[in-house]
Amino acid sequence: MKSLAFKKETHSKSLTQNIVVIELTDGARRVPDHPHLYVLRTQRTPEAVLKSVQEGNGPKWITGIAKALRNDLVPKYKPTRKLKVAEERVKRLKTDLARQGFAINGDSKTWRVYVLDIDADVPPPIPMKNRGKLGKVVYVGQTSLTLSAREARHRGAPTKAGRYIGGRKSKGRILRRNVELTPTKQLFTEDDAKKFESQTAHRLKRIGYRVLGDGLTDRAKRKRLT
Repeated sequence: MKSLAFKKETHSKSLTQNIVVIELTDGARRVPDHPHLYVLRTQRTPEAVLKSVQEGNGPKWITGIAKALRNDLVPKYKPTRKLKVAEERVKRLKTDLARQGFAINGDSKTWRVYVLDIDADVPPPIPMKNRGKLGKVVYVGQTSLTLSAREARHRGAPTKAGRYIGGRKSKGRILRRNVELTPTKQLFTEDDAKKFESQTAHRLKRIGYRVLGDGLTDRAKRKRLT
């Protein structure tokens, strides 16, 4: 009887979904005191995962050496054997850590929201009937590229897929970055960038600008940035 009880307990533990956070000794750092992290879901123990990564069995993107477990960064979750619950926890934890400035699982990107003037101070090459209460049209977007690189894409520099960046209403027009309207806020997740893009677009619309871009149409699909 004792043997059967032991086997049942061992099997139960092997099905538990664990959340593991491993700190790397180097890698992409955006905040000096915030190291690069490897965050994952596993049925193995955290110690076993750390040892495996240290032996070179981790993902290809890991360029640093696994330094230590960061159990202090893992919330006190109630143990679960449900895969969907564990995956949702990992997704939420990655987002929370990224917002704090950590580079997560090879992603060291940061995002910015930008504002471009359209046909400012020049005769519009293509008539645009609705120019807003202020008589000014702007394009609001978000990117993980440098703002100058993104601006060049809008002016016609093709993407890797050869596509034009921007909508058909702005294509062929003169676009220049509006430094005063472009927020300086730095964001650490794409989702946050899209939410902030939407907020910026609606704020400028309320002021009286004609706003182009995805920010106005996507707002209903997104929650406010917390």
